[in-house]
Amino acid sequence: MSLKNFMKINLALVIAFASILTSCKSGSQSGNQDQNADTLNKDQIAQDVKDVVYPLPTPFEMTKMLNDIGAKFVGNALNPANKVEKYFTEKSKAVNLGVYGADLAYCATYEKTQEMQSYMESLKTLVDQLGVNVDYSKLLSEEFKTKVNNKDTLTEIITNTFYDTYKFLNEKSNPDLAIMMTSGMWVELMYIATHISADTYNNPEIVKIISQQKDSYAKLMEILAQRNTNADIKDLEQKLNALKPAFEKVEQGLTKQDYNVILKTIESVRNAFVS
Repeated sequence: MSLKNFMKINLALVIAFASILTSCKSGSQSGNQDQNADTLNKDQIAQDVKDVVYPLPTPFEMTKMLNDIGAKFVGNALNPANKVEKYFTEKSKAVNLGVYGADLAYCATYEKTQEMQSYMESLKTLVDQLGVNVDYSKLLSEEFKTKVNNKDTLTEIITNTFYDTYKFLNEKSNPDLAIMMTSGMWVELMYIATHISADTYNNPEIVKIISQQKDSYAKLMEILAQRNTNADIKDLEQKLNALKPAFEKVEQGLTKQDYNVILKTIESVRNAFVS
């Protein structure tokens, strides 16, 4: 964690603590107001910590959107778990750590237990090969299997495992690999969303979900720019830059041409990731 982020979190903690002390002294007349302020401070702390640990929305946020609009599970849109042995370079392993993480979140959202098992095994293979000191074996344990039917618990465990993986790569291994993992996850989620059906542009709810990724796209491009001295990251940045004109128009509504630019660009980048 950088000094700037460390100070940011500690400042938030100090503010929250001061708010609690103030609420104790100010009496019942301002009790509700202080309670609201304390809640806001706690929410801000949580957001600050989340921003430091993982820079983009969790994969479950998009997969839940797809589930909420009634989109059917499309297993053939995912990267097959048995392809894991094809990835030999650090780059391909890190990128597909993100790809398989997105696929796991998608399967978990739709409660596809057998598919989840396969992706958890592939993820464990990749983290072991990359030397990531995060315990993925817990995702394969008998104890974990008993929690699969509790979606909230399942989401929390998997999300925290993703956070821990990103944090390890970013702080103790190689920040470039952390960004590659993040990129793989974002691209795979976009690929799934744009391949729910043969003609997703005519589904306004899907187009809305894609449009809502403008902020996450901007954040991804920001972190790619920070590490683009790495040739692989620079190449990815240049390829994803093709999406910028389309995302700049989302407030006016995506034309079919703009949407197809997003679809084709994501498809091209994703296919290069998983091939």
